[in-house]
Amino acid sequence: MNKVRITLLASLFLSQITFAQTGAEQYEKALLSIEKENYTEAVRLLKLATTSEPKNQTYQITLADALYNKRSYYEATPLYENLLNDSPDDIKYLGRLAEMYSMSPQKKKSIDYAERALSLKPKDGETLVILARCFYDSKHYPRAIKLYEQAENKLPDDKDIPFKLANCYTEIADYNKALINYNRALELDPDNATKLYTTANAHYNANEFKRALELYQLAEDKGYYKTTTFYSNWANACMASKDFNQALFYLYKAKEFAPYDRELNLSIADAYTGKGDIKKCREVLDEILEINPNDAEVIYTLGMTYYKAGHNQKAEQYFNRAFEIDPSLKSLRYTKTSF
Repeated sequence: MNKVRITLLASLFLSQITFAQTGAEQYEKALLSIEKENYTEAVRLLKLATTSEPKNQTYQITLADALYNKRSYYEATPLYENLLNDSPDDIKYLGRLAEMYSMSPQKKKSIDYAERALSLKPKDGETLVILARCFYDSKHYPRAIKLYEQAENKLPDDKDIPFKLANCYTEIADYNKALINYNRALELDPDNATKLYTTANAHYNANEFKRALELYQLAEDKGYYKTTTFYSNWANACMASKDFNQALFYLYKAKEFAPYDRELNLSIADAYTGKGDIKKCREVLDEILEINPNDAEVIYTLGMTYYKAGHNQKAEQYFNRAFEIDPSLKSLRYTKTSF
């Protein structure tokens, strides 16, 4: 046996001894990484530890928790299911499995685990919040409301529960209770841009346009993410308040994100109509027709601008052209209702 081969075999032997002795060490290092919230490194070390000692349940539990905190739910799920086989009434495992499945297409599994957890009558607010979210994600809003209310009794200082309750009430079209809870959420968290924006939308839906406008401004001031929808909704509140100049200001801000969006440009045309600037309205409608010359609704709307101005003959030309493209619009021939 040559010297090189002896050296290689010795190295392999020593590495195996080292590997066999490092399970506990890797686990200790992983705990230090978890303290620093470095879950990526913790998971790497814990996988080494569990490979070294596959029957060590402490390592398995800590690995499952690290994967959960790392949001690696695909890997965490089977680990928790294996752990649940040994501890079928562990409410933490049941709650986390319910939560992770609620974020997947398998909503039925989420509810099954949530029901098992609820059968154990959980007392802590954190678990109740997790289970409430499972029912919310599965669109069972009354169950979610009940659980969020129970959680709030346990966690009266939680800043997010009123906001989550408001979202539930919005989904079941109980806008009065939704608005009450959105306002409660803002009292607890007045600088939260997302809550400011969502509450602005709720006030708009309740026809409280002045308050909606104030909240849209605050949401922008607090750094809410600017999108077409954000500025379009703000513009809608201006339109409802008959402030067409301000509506156009925000609609054109929205247009910076989506210059050829059909619905947005139709809103701009409506704002010009509200302002009484029919010429600009027609220019916008013509721009839409450049993209789709056969858009029957837009052609009809263009005809409406002439009809309202008393140019009936020209209006009929547009109406007839629209009817040729979409015969279903003929029901509007006599009502001349705008879109």
